[in-house]
Amino acid sequence: MPTKILLVEDDKDLRDTLNTVLEADGYCIDTAEGLDAALKSIASNDYDIILMAKNMPGIDGNREGGIDLLRRVRSQRLSCEVIMMTGYPTVESATEAMKLGAFDYIPKPFSLADIRLKIRRLAEYRSFINPDYTIGLYKRIQRKMVELIEQAAKISDNNLDRALLSVNDEIDKLFLTLKNNERLILAERESLSHIASLAERLKLSLPETDDNYCLVDRICRFSNERL
Repeated sequence: MPTKILLVEDDKDLRDTLNTVLEADGYCIDTAEGLDAALKSIASNDYDIILMAKNMPGIDGNREGGIDLLRRVRSQRLSCEVIMMTGYPTVESATEAMKLGAFDYIPKPFSLADIRLKIRRLAEYRSFINPDYTIGLYKRIQRKMVELIEQAAKISDNNLDRALLSVNDEIDKLFLTLKNNERLILAERESLSHIASLAERLKLSLPETDDNYCLVDRICRFSNERL
């Protein structure tokens, strides 16, 4: 089943471009031009990802519509994750988005390769055996990293995205290791399931007085316990 994305962007040209590119990548895309349309969409649809602009008309005429929407998503405890786009990148705005629960943050102008990478990363993490733990760990790492940058005050706003991309590469290496471990776990489960099935069939064919019955019984119990 394709990843379902709600794209919320008040710039029509950018919205149309992203819609075309992401649909070509195989994602299922709904679009909304602002806060009200986005709220209607999330009220009647389940999304895996919301890709939203931070700076668009919001509640009471402010220009923080993306933040308003992020707060609503988190207050309703929706299962979707948020990637925030902003044309005014600062350490403070990145920190705010992360603290409110955004999965990731990308400043405009961005390359299509960058936005596709972030979406692909999130879609990959959602495919893990325990996606909530995996995504939660990623977000904690991201949030802590941005907070450290904010506290250190040794990096300019223009270099923020470069620092984020560098750290993201290291995080990806960590999660690749986790994914490989999950593959081993799945392979072990499949093997144990096969062994358990064969052992159960063999056990049924043996009389309890057979010298091998106890051994086969132990194999059955061990395999089922590991499963």
